[in-house]
Amino acid sequence: MTHPLAKLRHKRFVSAAAVAAVAAAATLILVIPGAATALTGAVPAPPASPTSADQIQNVDQVKTAIKAYYGDTVTSAVDPVPNDIDGGDKVLHTFNPDGAYANELAGVVGDASKYLRKPNAGAGTGTKAVLFDVDDTTLNTYNYEIYSNFVFNPTTNAAFVNAGVFPAVPHMVDLEHYAEAQGYTVFFLTGRPGTQRTGTIANLTNVGYDVESGNVYLKDYAVDTWLSGCAPTCTTTQYKSLTRQYIESLGYDIVANFGDQFSDLNGGFADATFKIPNPTYFLP
Repeated sequence: MTHPLAKLRHKRFVSAAAVAAVAAAATLILVIPGAATALTGAVPAPPASPTSADQIQNVDQVKTAIKAYYGDTVTSAVDPVPNDIDGGDKVLHTFNPDGAYANELAGVVGDASKYLRKPNAGAGTGTKAVLFDVDDTTLNTYNYEIYSNFVFNPTTNAAFVNAGVFPAVPHMVDLEHYAEAQGYTVFFLTGRPGTQRTGTIANLTNVGYDVESGNVYLKDYAVDTWLSGCAPTCTTTQYKSLTRQYIESLGYDIVANFGDQFSDLNGGFADATFKIPNPTYFLP
């Protein structure tokens, strides 16, 4: 898992081609095709083959910085993992709703709202739609990152997912409701396996999103026939872009695509892409 600590110094508009160019650095940016500017203020990723320790960010210092960025806050909630797996109940952490992370989200959502209300938003002719990733785009997984010390484990993560303990990403429920009010059809697209559909939809609904179950896509190779060309080993970019292509084949124009990973955004089939801040992990 890569932990590049990249912060947005100011909101930027860059071309879609630039997204792939800076993906390795996991820079936190807003991307709208056709308006390129220089990328400044990003923390570069370490080299693939370092020759000196000075080329690598100190892991403990990065973790400390991440906690400060989120405004680490202890809650009264207890983790949903059975005792025989994790050795005992652990109190969950969350982000500060007035911290840097939440404030940065407010800026991204403000920019997205301005874009969505433009009468000429979108380049297609289909029914206007917006598409949201789930983990750390609509549901915040910081509580799991602290619980797991930033190390993903499929068993414990599934317990969190199925228990629906993730809070909403700041301001994103309001953005989804705003998009609906502007006449957009809302889709959710996540790399979670199809076995987690019930927990995913329940969690999204319980924190305030308006969810049409038929508009929620999880990775299920047995069902997702449009993935046959790369199944059963589709990369995130292949899975996400092919599913967006399928959605557009149903008569929709995805006017805006929201994701916390560049692999959520690469591959086309969206008129504009919005990068959600996430310095906790990087998925190529």
